[in-house]
Amino acid sequence: MRFFQKLLTKLLVLFSSIVIHSQEVDFHPPIDAPFNLSGTFGEFRSRFHTGIDFKGGEGINIFSIEDGYISRIEVSPSGYGKVVYITHPNGYSSVYAHLSRFSPDIEKYIKSEQYRSKSFTVKKFPKKDQIQVKRGELLGYSGNTGRSFGAHLHFEIRDTNSQDALNPLMFNYTYEDLERPIIRGLYTINENNTLIRDLPKRIRISKTNDSTYVADNIIFNGDIGFGIDIYDIQYKNLFNRNGVYKVELLIDSIQKFSYSMDRIKFSENHYKKLMYDYLSLVKNNRRVLKVYIPPRSNLSFLKTNDFNGIIKSNEIINSKVNIKVTDWNNNSSYLEFKIIRADTLKSNKPLNGIEILTNQKYVINKGESVVEINKNTFYEDVLLNITSKDDTIDLGDEITPFRSSIKLKIPIDENIDSLSLSQTFIGKIVNNKINYISSKINDSYITANTSSLGRYIISRDSILPEIRPINFKNKSNVKSNKTLRLRIKDDKSGIKNYKAYINGKWALFEYEPKQNLIFHDLSDSVIEDGENDLLIEFEDGVGNKQTYNTKIYY
Repeated sequence: MRFFQKLLTKLLVLFSSIVIHSQEVDFHPPIDAPFNLSGTFGEFRSRFHTGIDFKGGEGINIFSIEDGYISRIEVSPSGYGKVVYITHPNGYSSVYAHLSRFSPDIEKYIKSEQYRSKSFTVKKFPKKDQIQVKRGELLGYSGNTGRSFGAHLHFEIRDTNSQDALNPLMFNYTYEDLERPIIRGLYTINENNTLIRDLPKRIRISKTNDSTYVADNIIFNGDIGFGIDIYDIQYKNLFNRNGVYKVELLIDSIQKFSYSMDRIKFSENHYKKLMYDYLSLVKNNRRVLKVYIPPRSNLSFLKTNDFNGIIKSNEIINSKVNIKVTDWNNNSSYLEFKIIRADTLKSNKPLNGIEILTNQKYVINKGESVVEINKNTFYEDVLLNITSKDDTIDLGDEITPFRSSIKLKIPIDENIDSLSLSQTFIGKIVNNKINYISSKINDSYITANTSSLGRYIISRDSILPEIRPINFKNKSNVKSNKTLRLRIKDDKSGIKNYKAYINGKWALFEYEPKQNLIFHDLSDSVIEDGENDLLIEFEDGVGNKQTYNTKIYY
């Protein structure tokens, strides 16, 4: 009898989950391949992941999920790369990103715009009646363009009116997933004094059965929050570590905190920096997800009842804690432990540095260098140890995320010649390498904006960009080629822009920065029979220019 009761309970839970997740809208699948996910909705990356990622490699057919019209097309070496936005008449929009190429009709349209504007990077907003599409119509092929690190389709569904991102799995898309989320670690995060940040304390955990983990008792004082290191897998033989759908915190069986990834507002994206412990990320490259509402955050998907999930010693003495993590298919894992209040409160470390309050503006002079910090630059009050010497300025270790940027002003040598001055920039020192930051010369200062702490130095880039052909040589016949391919790179300030001409006419060369590659499709009909003159001009971040000129035959 008890067996059947448990079975009935499980079925009711599963049924309720299906009801909650389901939508009346039944969309066509965006791909014609298995739903193997390499990224789930709401994952905490450099920003909230506002869609789902389908694995499968390059060249998979991508389809429109419903009738509608193409309302936006972009081509860029960064961001979404080649991407199509479709507005549907039912109140939803869909997004298809990182495409290798578009379908023939869309490709023809966007290439005409690229040649008209003489730019590889374009952003177009076609009119409602300009490019209509049907449900199941081919849009393009999966790829690795833009800020992508492997061929896949990034797919989104949005509320057209609000432009909020919605979890695509709510729209009757199903996939097989029998694996429970993995809980790798439990941490306590000190919330007694936000001016002084320490790495979270790791608590030992062990797995007792297929679904349950237990942790050592936690003795605490003051205010603490819990952090967890978690991920989800779809299959044991798939190595992608995806985000979970839902996280819940229960104190003595009462839910105190939860979130579920159903809807994300793009205006809230910057708050994602507060959802994981920043110090753990920069020091140990570990994402420790906070199981509480961080101070000064305003994330609409976070839910609490009588408090924000932070444990306060004046409210709780001894309690049982349960953290539940659940994936979309209702596979759950549990972490259980006890918390015990200590009798004494640990003393805080002495404050050392400049106290930066979020609601104030600061102009800090260090030697001849200047640091300008506007109101609300940081999410919380912070303690900075700023030092300066000669052509360097040190803002201290990266301990806290930025909400906006700060301005650095470093004096430059008055006797520097004009050429050297034009090649000068402020760079950030990372692992003994100087990373370029866009800089300006104002009076006797060089200035730059940055959104991270660390050490900055005046540097110079006098090295010209490099360029070399890959699949052709000077005066070679390229008639059998499909493309002209060249390798371009600039190790210091990076490639800022480029232009290519064949016989004096502008020619479209696509740019793939991950491979330092530019390439031209010879079917564009720019090249002519016989001898052709190829001219390519490059400019790096500080204005160093390089040209490549050769003859080719067709």
